[in-house]
Amino acid sequence: MVSSINSAQLASTQIFLRVLKEEKQASGGSSSGNDDYYASALNGLMRDYGQDDGSDSETYDTSLLRAIGAAGGADDSTEEEAPISDDIQTASFMKGLKARLEEMKSSGDGALKAKEMLAALEAGTLTVTDALNGRKIKAWDAADDKADRTGEQTSRTDWSSFLKTQLSRDKSGGYELTKAGAHIDKASGESASLLTVDGTYVYVTWPATTAGSAA
Repeated sequence: MVSSINSAQLASTQIFLRVLKEEKQASGGSSSGNDDYYASALNGLMRDYGQDDGSDSETYDTSLLRAIGAAGGADDSTEEEAPISDDIQTASFMKGLKARLEEMKSSGDGALKAKEMLAALEAGTLTVTDALNGRKIKAWDAADDKADRTGEQTSRTDWSSFLKTQLSRDKSGGYELTKAGAHIDKASGESASLLTVDGTYVYVTWPATTAGSAA
C-alpha cells in the first residue's frame, strides 16, 4: 500500500519531470552539459519509481500517472477527517500544511528540509505561494490562531512556468540544492520547496539555515 507521502512525492516529481522535458525540448540539445544534467535527472527519477534507465519517457509518464492514481486510492486511516481547504488563506489549509511537514519530518527523505520548514513556521518566516490562483501568504500555526487571513495577490501562472522562473541554477544549468535538499529561490536566495497539501500544490520558501549548496 502506497503511503500519502509517497503519493505527494510522485505528484511533485511529475511537475519537475514536465519542466525538465520542456526545457530539454526548448534547448534543442544545444549544450552537452545540459544534456548530461537532463539525462541524469530523468534516470534518477526513473530509478526512484522503478523504471529502467532505458525506458521511454512517455512510458515513464504513463507509469507515473498510474502510480499517482494508485496512491490516491490508498488510505491507511480508518477515521474520517474534515477535508483540508485548498485556499492557502485559511486556517484549515495551514493545519494541513503543518501535518504534511510533520509527516515529512518522519519520512527519512526530506526530513531535514521538513525540520527547517517547521522551524520557519514557528518563527513566522515560512512563505506559501499558490501560483495557479495568484496568492502568497506567511504561514501560521492554526493551533494557535484558527482565524483565516488575507494573502497578497500575485500574478497567476502555471507551475511549470513558475518553477522555471523561480528556481536558481548552477553553472551547468541544473537546479541548485542546499545541503538539506531544498531548492533555492532565485529572487530571495531563500530555501524553497514544492509541496502538495491534500492535493493542492504550493511553493514554500524560508530563510536558509544550512550554509552553502550541495556539492
